[in-house]
Formats: sequence, C-alpha cells, structure tokens
Amino acid sequence: MKKTAAPALLGLMALLLSTAARGTEIMPDSTLHYYTSEEITVSGQKGDILQQVTGSESAVLNPSQMSVYKVINMMPSLSQQSVDPYGLADISNYHESFKFRGVEATAGGVPSTTANVEGLPLTGRPGGGATIYDLENMQNITIYSGVMPASKGLGLANVGGKIDMEIKRPADEFGVDVKQSVGSNNFGRTYLRIDTGELGGGFKAFGSASTSYAEKWKGDGASNRNNMMLGFSETFSDRVKLEAFLTYSKGLIHPYRSLSYAEISDLDTAYSKDFSTNPADPFYYDYNKNEFEDWMVMANLEIKTGDSSKLNIKPYYWSDKGYYMETITPTPGTNLVREWDIEHDLKGVLAEYSTKLGDIDLDFGYLYHTQERPGPPSSWKNYTVSTAGDLVFKNWSILSNTSSHELHEPFIEAKYSTGNYRIEGGLKYVNYTLPSIITYTTTGIGDVSYDEALASNPLIDASRSATAAKTFSRVFPNLTLTRFINDDTSIHLAYGENYVTHVDIYPYFISNATSFINNGITFQELWDAREMETAQNFELGMKMKGTNWSLAPTIYYAIHNHKQAVLYDPALNATYPMNNADAKGYGIELEADYKPSRDLKCYGSFSWNRFYFDQEIYSDVDKTPIDVKGDQVPDAPEFMAKGMLSYRIGDFTISPIVRYSSTRYGDVLHNEKIDGATVCDLDLTWSRPMLGFNNVDCSLSLINVFDKNYVSMISTSDYKTLKTSYQPGVPFTLVATLAFHY
Repeated sequence: MKKTAAPALLGLMALLLSTAARGTEIMPDSTLHYYTSEEITVSGQKGDILQQVTGSESAVLNPSQMSVYKVINMMPSLSQQSVDPYGLADISNYHESFKFRGVEATAGGVPSTTANVEGLPLTGRPGGGATIYDLENMQNITIYSGVMPASKGLGLANVGGKIDMEIKRPADEFGVDVKQSVGSNNFGRTYLRIDTGELGGGFKAFGSASTSYAEKWKGDGASNRNNMMLGFSETFSDRVKLEAFLTYSKGLIHPYRSLSYAEISDLDTAYSKDFSTNPADPFYYDYNKNEFEDWMVMANLEIKTGDSSKLNIKPYYWSDKGYYMETITPTPGTNLVREWDIEHDLKGVLAEYSTKLGDIDLDFGYLYHTQERPGPPSSWKNYTVSTAGDLVFKNWSILSNTSSHELHEPFIEAKYSTGNYRIEGGLKYVNYTLPSIITYTTTGIGDVSYDEALASNPLIDASRSATAAKTFSRVFPNLTLTRFINDDTSIHLAYGENYVTHVDIYPYFISNATSFINNGITFQELWDAREMETAQNFELGMKMKGTNWSLAPTIYYAIHNHKQAVLYDPALNATYPMNNADAKGYGIELEADYKPSRDLKCYGSFSWNRFYFDQEIYSDVDKTPIDVKGDQVPDAPEFMAKGMLSYRIGDFTISPIVRYSSTRYGDVLHNEKIDGATVCDLDLTWSRPMLGFNNVDCSLSLINVFDKNYVSMISTSDYKTLKTSYQPGVPFTLVATLAFHY
C-alpha cells in the first residue's frame, strides 16, 4: 500500500483560508471549567487534577492525537486497551476497548460510542466514526463517570459514563498550526490548521486537514486516514450567534488478527501471529480490512433572550458508508470470508433553554435523535476462497430491512447555592424505540448489492424476524449535594441513574437459529424479552488542595439491573447474550498531584473496582442456572495504578509514565485468565518561541519502553467466532513530532 500524499489537500486548505484580521473575545459558558492550551486538555467534573499536571504537554498521553481514549486513560477507574500505538486500527468487535469502573458502555452491539461532540451523539457504531475527529481541533474534554447531570450523556446509551468533546472555535486572530509526526512502522502524520481571524461583521473561520498512515507492527497491511474539518462563527449582534462545523473523513484500515485464548496464552508466539500473505488462505490479510467515508455537519444557533437566559438550537447529521471484510469461523474447522456492507446515517436536533429563576439556575432541553441500522447488522455475505486465491460467493447469511432507532429525550436541570452548600439535580425522560427487524429468505439470491437483493422481493422469514417494534420509556433522576468546607476543601454526595440497551442478540440468533427454532424460540420472542439495562449510582467524594498539591478521593456503589452476559447455554448448545441478571459495583478512586518545585509535577491515580453478578443467570430454554454469582465481569481489572512525572529543565521536559492493570478474565465463568501487566512510556519534549513562531515544539515519545509482552484488548462478544477473542498489546514504538504554531 502506498502512502497517501498530503500536499494537494493541504495546499487547497491554505488557499481557501489564507486571510487575516483582528478578533474579539467570546465569553465561555460559565457553568463548566474550561482550560485551553496549544494541545488538547482534560477538564470537567473529572480530570481537573490530570489537566493541572499535563497542561499543554497532554499530547504526551497520545502522540498521534488520533484517540480521545488515550488522552484520558491516566484517570482512575478508566481502563483503555490498545493493539495499535497510533489508534488507527484499534478494533475490538467494532467497538472501542474502554471501560468506566469496569463497565463497558458499548458492549452488546450498542450502536453508539462513549464520546459525544458538543453534547451531541455524533459518533455512531459500527462503521468508520471512531477517529474522524483530529484532537488538535478539540479544546476541551469533559469526563463523566457514574453520576452525570441530566443535560449530559444524551443519546442511545450512557451507562458507566460519557465523554464530551468541545470543538476548538475559530480564533480571534489569524493563526497557523503545522505538525509533522514520524514513527515506527513507517508512521507518518501531517496536520495543518489555519484560522482566518475576524474578517469583519463578526465572521471568523478555520479549516484543517490531516493525513495519517502506518504499517502494522506485525504481519502485512497498513492503515491510512485523511480528515478535513471546517468551522465558522458569525456574530450577528450581541444576542445572536451562529456556528457551524463540517467534518469529512476517509480511511482504509487493516486490523490485527484476533486470537483465541489458547493462542494468546503463548504470548511469544502471539506477538508474531497475524494474517497470512497467501491469497488462497481464508486468513489472507487483504480479506481482513475495512474502508469508510464519513461526513458530519452540525450547527449551533445561540439566541440570548435576556441577561441571564439563552436558547441554543443544535441540528446535526452524520453519514457513514463503507464495509468490513473479515475472516470468520462460524463452526470449528470452517473458515469463510464475510463482507458487511454498511450505509447508514444519523440525524437529530437538540434544543436547550437556560435561564435563572431567582437564585436557581434552570436548564430545559429536548433531544430528538434517529439512527439507521446497523447495528444490529442488516446484511452479511459469505465467501469461500478458491485454491487460485479467488473469493467465491457462498451465500447471504443475513438479509434484513432498513430500519432505525428512534429517541425522544427531554430533560430539566436545576442548580441552587446557599451559604456553603450547592444542590444540583435533574430529570431525564428516555423514550427509546428499537428498530423492527424483518429477515428475508435468501435462496436464489446471488452476489448482488444490498439494494438489488431487496429489489428481488424475497420472502419474509417470520421465525427470524421481529416485526413489532420494542419501546422503552423511563425517567432517570440525578441529585448532587456539595458542601464547601473552605476555599480549598469540598465534599459531595451524589445519586444518579443511567442506561443502555444491547442489540447483539440478532446476529447471535441468526448464527444459532437452528438451535433456537428447534427449541420453539423465535427471534420476536427474544426481541420482546430485551430489557433496558439500568444503573443506579451512589457516590461520595472529596476534593482538597494545598499550595502545591491536590487530592481527590471517591467511593462509589452501583446497582445494575438486567445486566447482559455472553455465555454458553448447555440447553441450547449455543453461545449467546443473556439479559436477565443483576450486577453490583463498588470501589475506591484516588487521584492526586504534587508540585514540589516550579519545574517538577507529579501525578498519580489508584482505583479498586469490583463489578460482579450478584445472582445466577438462567438459560432462556429450560431455566437451568448458570453459576456466575460473585464473579468479576469479563475484561474488568480489579486494581489499576497509574503515575506520571513531568520534569522541566529550561526548555526541555522529561515525562516518564507508568500504568499497572491487575488480572482480568475473558469469560464470565473465569476459565480464561489474563495476567496483570505494568507498561512504561517516556516522553521527551523541547519547546520554545523562535524564528518568528509563537512556539516550536519538538518531542520524542517512547511507547512501551521496555517492550513488555502483555494482553491488551479482549472482546467477549466477537461476531467472527461467537467466542471471546484477544489481542496482544502495543510493542515498543518510537514517535517523533515537530510542530510550529504561528
């Protein structure tokens, strides 16, 4: 594969945006803590201490600036795993490998991600939406875990927590940012952003473009992604402002081969095992790739209706087109190549009105959101491989209708302060309708497109269909009481509820359809039996700070109802997700920083997270009990400890980083144990104004300095094998970056 060239794209951006003027300041929203810098920062309800330590050096945590999860993974109770040092090919069953307090928010085929943009659910799954945003274009990240305000965490799911990314607005003055990175495995990334400054009449804009490429660190194949983003802001008066943002992204990704527990148990071999280079082998690397093209557009119309009130209207649209191609093993000894064509979009609008009633801050809002399938999948085609290395069409394993998820989500939120107390609370009403799924018989349908297959008027397979939609309606409250003991110490007590709905029962049913139907179970019955998983969260926390230190201890307790687990049902002789158990979680989090001198900053976090089923799970056929009571859920480390130092010598900064994660399990019965691991990174950065630039940054990042062999990503519901799959962690990687800020 050849590296995509950037000059034409970057030259076009420069031509479009090479004008300059003076700017005026726009005041930020006073309800959140905002921190800005030349690199992305972390702030909000969680992450304040991490921001104080990393500041403008936060790129240390994510040298490629391609993954929001790598930026925040030093925080307590956040577990992020990776097989790709650059975040391009981190694919674990079409979802990010990321957990809040042991909770994998997007497990179970959830068609959303844990990250919102500007409070909007603008990143869907499955598809190509994971890395369509360059993090240099984000100025703030807000992290919510457990309890969150009613106005936050909007979308199809928010169980465990939510991340909200805020776009870096057009600058008041003309500016140019250029960054070039190179690294191991022929990695290269070029990024350019140009801000026009104010052009008159309150108008200002920015444009950015990036191109990224990396070969895999094992096996053949490479990944590349080209991103572009445009934004403008028009201030019509001191009361009316309009903002709009457009993002375009196109990527071709070659992922790494998923391994079984037996394979990953031999780590030395696992670190070299990948897809083959033989086209006659079903595990040929070029039969395992995905390619997507994405468009996102959103706007924000802000109207100030009074001195302390305003109305925001935010329409949005996201389109995703592409495919996954991958080797599957539907039964032991049988290997096929599956093509999953995807063309879906999501759209919606958020209207939000904030005002004051006496001393009470009020926020009213309403989100309407609709999102096409998948997931769950609407079409799968299977191929065999000939001895000549050609793909030969075998059959359609799934052909179903086009249908959509639909969400109506009004909310109200209030905040009141008196003396040394502040009380915040709200209500969020969720009305969520799952899509109907009509499955068609595919006898006689050949290797044609999805539209052509539907145009052939195939018969409906009633036993594999759910023609009746399923709707969930529920109110989710939250309440936080904060006591300010003095200017440097506060304590808070919080309660809140959140939700998620799993939809991966459909591909599991199709793969095990014979067993289900022979036992008299139709898909409509299982679809009707789906329950929304809900979580009740309790939290007690404290924040303390001195002249050169900060400390934030937290204890929490959570009750999950209708928790899903993927396991083997002996009555059906099939593996599939069951949605009929309750679980509990509790733990301790500690986050601290210490600055013994102007040039030395220390950061550390520790977490103990217990998340387990507190009852047996019962078979959907004969109600046979499956004993999982008391066991930690899969892929949830019980202990994590992380630390970082930042030592500055003149213009030079040295930042060592260490992360420890304890034992995990790949299955609910704890038959597949994964040992804990400690991984160390190191960043060396030189930065100073020079040559007429505001700043010039040179950095060298060493990832996994000691080349530690360890297991990273675990997928407990892998559609390719219907079993748990594993990936080894990132090996030693070197990344160098040169950035100019003008």
